[in-house]
Amino acid sequence: MKKWVLSRHDSMDMVGRVEASVGVSLGMGKSAQAKCEEPADGVVFVNLDNLTFIQVEDGFLPFLGSKETLALFPSATVDEGAIKFMLNGADVMRPGVKSFDQWGDPGKIVVVKEEKKGRAIAIGKATVASGEAQSMTKGVCLKNVHHVGDRYWTIHRQV
Repeated sequence: MKKWVLSRHDSMDMVGRVEASVGVSLGMGKSAQAKCEEPADGVVFVNLDNLTFIQVEDGFLPFLGSKETLALFPSATVDEGAIKFMLNGADVMRPGVKSFDQWGDPGKIVVVKEEKKGRAIAIGKATVASGEAQSMTKGVCLKNVHHVGDRYWTIHRQV
C-alpha cells in the first residue's frame, strides 16, 4: 500500500479538483493538507483534513465511511424493501424513495439513506432533476455508484 502527503500547493490544487468534481464547496482554508492512500491498484482514497473521497476515473466520490463528508451532500431516504437491492448495486428506483432533499440538476451526487436509522447505505448520481423526480411514479432517479459492501468499502476496511 502506498501513502503520501501532498505539498500545500498540491493540496490546494487537489481541493479545487475535488470541489469541481463533486459540485460542493468544501470550505477548506489555505492550510488544508491532503493525504492520499492507494491500498490497491487504481483505488486512491484522498483525505482532506477530516473529509474522505475516492478518486475514480471521471472524478471523485464521497466515501460512505466518512460522516463529515456525507453531511455536505443532499440526501434521499429509501424504504426497507429497497435496501437489499441497493446493497447488491441496484439503482434507486422512484417508488422506493420515501423522501429527498432538492439536489437540482441531473448528475449531482446524492447520499442514499435507509429509513429506519437514517444511516447512509449508498452514493448515487442523479439521473433526473429533483423537480422531475417529485412528479415521477416509476423509473430510475439515482444511479448507484458506491454502496456498503462494494469494492471501495471492502478495500477501505482492510486498510
